[in-house]
Amino acid sequence: MPQPHVFDLHCDTLDALAMRNAGPWAEQAASADGDLLRNNLAIDARRMRAAAAWAQCFAIFVPDDLSGYPSPDPLSFYRGVRDYFKAQCMEHADAVVQVRDARDVDAILATERVAALLTVENGSPVGNDLGIVDEWAADGVKMVTLTWNGRNTIASGHDTSEGLSPFGRDVVRAIEEYRIVVDVSHLNDEGFWDLMKVVRRPFAASHSNLREVCGHKRNLTDDQFRAIRDAGGIVGINYFTEFVRDGARGPSDVSFDDLCAHLERMLDLGGERVVALGSDFDGCTPPSWLDSCTCLPSLYQRIDERFGTEVANRLFFENARDFFVRNETA
Repeated sequence: MPQPHVFDLHCDTLDALAMRNAGPWAEQAASADGDLLRNNLAIDARRMRAAAAWAQCFAIFVPDDLSGYPSPDPLSFYRGVRDYFKAQCMEHADAVVQVRDARDVDAILATERVAALLTVENGSPVGNDLGIVDEWAADGVKMVTLTWNGRNTIASGHDTSEGLSPFGRDVVRAIEEYRIVVDVSHLNDEGFWDLMKVVRRPFAASHSNLREVCGHKRNLTDDQFRAIRDAGGIVGINYFTEFVRDGARGPSDVSFDDLCAHLERMLDLGGERVVALGSDFDGCTPPSWLDSCTCLPSLYQRIDERFGTEVANRLFFENARDFFVRNETA
């Protein structure tokens, strides 16, 4: 089988590399060795290039609690990881290229380099300053997950119950003006439906599964999936075992069938052009058979055999690529 194309909507690799030995992730990140080209984590450019023609959304994940980190506030944290990403793209320009316009993805992949999209997980760096959205745009940020699990000035994550704030409505409008994708993963139900009254462009749930299949509140309801579908959006299937199967306790507790149950339901809900990959690599505990980028060719083959080549190609690459390309012009 020829090398597949992959477009993954979310990973946390940048944090693990840039912020090692700091904060709540110290134990996990302390074992990180290497850089964006070659490391001992789930994702690096060397293995990605060997496995597939690969486009990757690299998230700058900003924790809700930054105590213990050397960057003590959300904006400083964002800038520190951003600078690391930019420096890595310069140092390894023969292997990884930042995507500033999604219409360039195919051309980048044709050069056998990783197409890297910079994203933000948790909009907290904006604080009370809409001008930070200008900075995100200048940095080439392509997508912003509005919250993490707690509350920020924009909205509230799934650990809280408040919805979108008045200032958050302004942030959403500013993000959309720059054609930065609004991402609702982690947003609570109240915030999701508040957003639906404000959002004017197609939006994403970059790494979220379905609550009907696995009841975790981080997952989407069927109605939320339909709303994303009807808006022309995209949903990335998350590999985190706790979001795949109820009661999963670890890497050996989730099967291929368990993951497929989410894809099957998304397809039943009319999601043929909505489904995508949202691995959450280096930010979650994935199944043991799907624990790094090297597993994607095998996963593609199994999806191809079970659902057919058209579904496999749409899930792995085409839907996400087409979504971001449309976002540049629509």
